[in-house]
Amino acid sequence: MLKKILTFSMILFLGACAGRQVKQIPPDVREFKKVDFFTDGRTQAAFKVVGQMNEDYLEGVLRIKKIGAEDYDVMVMTGAAYRVLHAVVSPEGVVYRYLFKDADTAVVRGRITQFLNVLVSDPGVYKSRRVKDGKTAVTYQGKDLKTRLLYTEGSVYPYAAESVTLLNTGELFYNEYAPADAEGEVEIPHELTYKDGNITLDMTLISVR
Repeated sequence: MLKKILTFSMILFLGACAGRQVKQIPPDVREFKKVDFFTDGRTQAAFKVVGQMNEDYLEGVLRIKKIGAEDYDVMVMTGAAYRVLHAVVSPEGVVYRYLFKDADTAVVRGRITQFLNVLVSDPGVYKSRRVKDGKTAVTYQGKDLKTRLLYTEGSVYPYAAESVTLLNTGELFYNEYAPADAEGEVEIPHELTYKDGNITLDMTLISVR
């Protein structure tokens, strides 16, 4: 009985420590912002995408629809409205509703999952901050990956996000920030580039509403 009480007490203690750890984010780190296309009640964003892997080439549209507090419906279609990917991203993971048959392998799913998570998911729990050569890297730990948001000196929005898993690293670069509201308090990037090994995906924002 005593052993059970001690075990339960330890669980409560660790939970309390974890709660305090979240609140101990340094004030200057709190000033850094994250990319969010869905502020002010917006629920949908669309991008023109141009992807390349070795000699293979893809051009189409990527549509993201916010369907819950942290849930997103993501679809990729080619220029002929041919669906190649349909997935739902949530804190519980990525559920694939459709994936082009020739690309439906465990390895490909893993790399797509990593891309979708860094694109729309919350990066997770704050872990650390590192400043080097005028650049700041803020690291967060998520469920299945670690994310580093990278900031240049004097900026509040990241210029890139590094997504790191046990087997792979991907980089999402943000460019051409512009105001997303009338007051100019929120900015979103209009040009993004994702790089994962020999894969490059260029994305241009074409609508957000």
